[in-house]
Amino acid sequence: MTINVGDKVLLFPDGRGGYTAYEISAPAVGEKCILLPDGKGGYTAVGVSAPLAGDKVPVVPDGRGGYLTWCSGGLQIISWGYDEYNQVTDTPSGRGYTAIAGGGFHSLALKTDGSIVSWGRDNYDQITDTPAGNDFTAITAGASFSLALKTDGSLVAWGNNNGNQVTGTPTGNDFTAIAAGYWHALVLKTDGSIIAWGNDWYDQVSDTPAGNDFTAIAGGYANSHALKTDGSIVSWGWDFYGQVTDTPADNDFTAIAGGANHSLALKTDGSIVSWGYDGYNQVSDTPADNDFTAIAGGAYHSLALKTDGSIVSWGYNGYGLVSNTPTGNNFTAVASGGDHSLALKR
Repeated sequence: MTINVGDKVLLFPDGRGGYTAYEISAPAVGEKCILLPDGKGGYTAVGVSAPLAGDKVPVVPDGRGGYLTWCSGGLQIISWGYDEYNQVTDTPSGRGYTAIAGGGFHSLALKTDGSIVSWGRDNYDQITDTPAGNDFTAITAGASFSLALKTDGSLVAWGNNNGNQVTGTPTGNDFTAIAAGYWHALVLKTDGSIIAWGNDWYDQVSDTPAGNDFTAIAGGYANSHALKTDGSIVSWGWDFYGQVTDTPADNDFTAIAGGANHSLALKTDGSIVSWGYDGYNQVSDTPADNDFTAIAGGAYHSLALKTDGSIVSWGYNGYGLVSNTPTGNNFTAVASGGDHSLALKR
């Protein structure tokens, strides 16, 4: 854990006559917290969360003869790759982030307080129109628009509206997951059904499958994928590179992701399967290990998170997308834009 100058910290005895500093922040509304004496006859509330594997935590008496572990700080964002629009250099510093998403030339992040931060290219106001508020639970990004899910199950979209992917956003508050293609979007409902809207040049909207047995969704350039309750994958939309017809037929998948014209899926055994366009070996160079926990697809590259917290990238290596992949094993999530990538780090 890195503590920055000016951070508020708690000091806990280190058992050697000194103290260990742990970063603190004000807890979000509804967040579980512990109360610590403020030295003025009152108490200071400090947010708590379940620590991640490998986190250093102080131990605080719980008042019942036991102890609470308090996970300090939060997660920070690391970005690399194409940076013409400062989608790398403008990555927000500090900690306190819970989710990340990459668009064509912009990125966004969800903070622990439920608010959203965006950076990068702003030609369609995908940055300046980022909604205020702290009641968001999920984020995703298309080529030049973004979409967010609120705590009440409703949706907010902003940015480029060339295919009505903003104005066509469905109303209601029964949504549980969101995904975006370049100029189309899709959402998973609480009943397990899917709604898609936006650009429909290749039937990526009109061919959206019926049914209510879906558990996850993903978008590519002009195609989409959905994971079913039985672990199988359904694909639809543009199929020029076999991104639909070459969809694997197994039923042991747990996650899906879409690049521009290639796709990938994570299996129950921790291995990855890729298909579609292979011009930069983003399919043929898919790693053969079976210790992966998360996947993401960019325009012509892919990346995956391993069980040890390290990241593997493959495919197009322009802008250092592969060779500049950060090292270490303290990462918890990965995401990709067109030609830039992101990760959350402890």
